[in-house]
Amino acid sequence: MDIRQITYFMLVYEERSFSRAALKAKVAQPAVSMQIKHLEEEFGFRLFKRTQSGVELTHHATQFYRHCLNISKSFSLAQQEMRDIGNKDNISGTLRIGLPGSVTRGLLTRILSPYLESYSNVDVIISEAYTGTLVDWVKSGAIDFAVGSRPQKQRGLMQRLLYRDHVILMSGTPLNGPNFTPIDLTNSRRLKLILPSVNQSYGGMIRDRISDGTIKSERVIEINGTVSASEFARTSDWAVVSPFVSVVNEVAQEDANTDWFIYPIVKPKIPFDLYLVYDERKPLTPAAKKFIERIELEMKWLKTVWQTFKIRSGDSRL
Repeated sequence: MDIRQITYFMLVYEERSFSRAALKAKVAQPAVSMQIKHLEEEFGFRLFKRTQSGVELTHHATQFYRHCLNISKSFSLAQQEMRDIGNKDNISGTLRIGLPGSVTRGLLTRILSPYLESYSNVDVIISEAYTGTLVDWVKSGAIDFAVGSRPQKQRGLMQRLLYRDHVILMSGTPLNGPNFTPIDLTNSRRLKLILPSVNQSYGGMIRDRISDGTIKSERVIEINGTVSASEFARTSDWAVVSPFVSVVNEVAQEDANTDWFIYPIVKPKIPFDLYLVYDERKPLTPAAKKFIERIELEMKWLKTVWQTFKIRSGDSRL
């Protein structure tokens, strides 16, 4: 048994398919099949059952996968530690990061500018998407890590809470009185709401509340893009539901941007927890760890701004 066989086995186990495993491994399918056959011959039992509909796992496969996961993590950790030793005084390489639009709008400049200044030998590639897409990119290896709202638990993914954010309503017109006035969506006049898709973050939850009558809306439009949704709300009588992180810069200004009316939502409670997500078999590089440190530092600033915002709103329910 060698690391290549372990890798192929884990891919077949996770993908439930020899062909998809081969695509991920970038080899021909017969090569994957042959290595799995060698494992089964060595062990003396079947790991997978081939059926017309795909691959079925055996009890032995599940047991073996747990061992392989530990082996793979240890192997990757050893590789990364050796690289770190060789480059301890020179953080370099390419760093691929996935972020939601709310974070790029609110915090990216504060995070990225000092990072690039401190680590000039790191090439940074940032991709923006909703959490579901970001998780797919992490799993495929397209990005090194992502920050997003809490995804469903999946095998092989590490998820660590970074920040518990709050959700606000914002518009270019005064839909709920003066700026920063708390709003109860269960007891407000009908609003025209801009939401993300049903599969993204709080989009499905708010639609459920509209369907059961908890939230009354005049109309709903779906816009899957933080900047485009915000700009439409700013120039119309529509309101966009958004995480507080996306408007933190406007709120932090002493003379808050008069183009915006920002209303903290006090009811219903809409969670928006931000998580760090990465493949547990691929240890974070020093460049990635330093970037995450910058993210965590700005999350502390975000918390400070929220506390000030609570005082300005004058509502103890926040």
